[in-house]
Amino acid sequence: MLINAGCLSHCSITPQKPVNQLNRNGVPHAKPRYPLPIMKYAQLIRLLVGRELTLRYKRSVIGIGWTLLNPMLTSFVLWIVFSFVFGSKLPGNQQYAPYLMAGILLNTFFSQGVTFSAESIASNGSVLTKIYVPPQVFPISTALAGLVNFFIGMIPLAVVCLISGQSIAWTMPLILIVGLCLALLTAGIGLTLSILYIRFDDSRNIVNILLMILMYFTPIFYPISVLSEKLQKIVTLNPLTSYLDVFRWAFSNNATATFADWVYMFSTSLISIAIGTLVFKKYWPRTVAML
Repeated sequence: MLINAGCLSHCSITPQKPVNQLNRNGVPHAKPRYPLPIMKYAQLIRLLVGRELTLRYKRSVIGIGWTLLNPMLTSFVLWIVFSFVFGSKLPGNQQYAPYLMAGILLNTFFSQGVTFSAESIASNGSVLTKIYVPPQVFPISTALAGLVNFFIGMIPLAVVCLISGQSIAWTMPLILIVGLCLALLTAGIGLTLSILYIRFDDSRNIVNILLMILMYFTPIFYPISVLSEKLQKIVTLNPLTSYLDVFRWAFSNNATATFADWVYMFSTSLISIAIGTLVFKKYWPRTVAML
């Protein structure tokens, strides 16, 4: 996402110096406290999220409607190909169409979130070299923009559930937790990869290949029960499997989510953002000159 340096120069980018104002008792107002340092730039992050969504569909006739059409069209093609193979393999009364579309939605959020977040700092290098902007806000805002698209994509998923006879579960509000955890996961990976994207051009191709391999090791269009016991263990180690199980269960009770899935989801999201922040903080001072 490219942004105009002139636009940001007129925005509240750096925290304003506190004005020595007094309250009624003549005591200076306390400085605002933030649980996380990045929260000082919440206004800037909101601006970047809006611009990311606007620029992504700026020259598109349909615009944000592609967020609705893309998962539906992709799901329709894969449903034609795989429904006769895997549709009967789902346990209980689970329907294949919403099962498939939920996997496509989540995988699209993850793969696009990782690639766009990793590219966001390099694509905004001209801004970072002219004015002070905390570079971490770019991967974070890109991940949050992907989260907005993810939530919008649930509209066609709900339609598919109703058409296929799969009821929407009362646990659907828990999807907010799944989305936030996935946003943390993608932002953390994006922070780490952003360093590699600037230092090594080949890293983009390598990441795309790894994302494609990861997609096939995620039960998007197949149930994990059709795999051998050895492959099931490998697929279970994939963090996206736990995210997907929880998402499917929370939205339409179209999967089984265990307590271990919840623990794995929370732990991987927190570990990802923690490692990404530490790696970025360590290597950014030596990388910024390469922009």
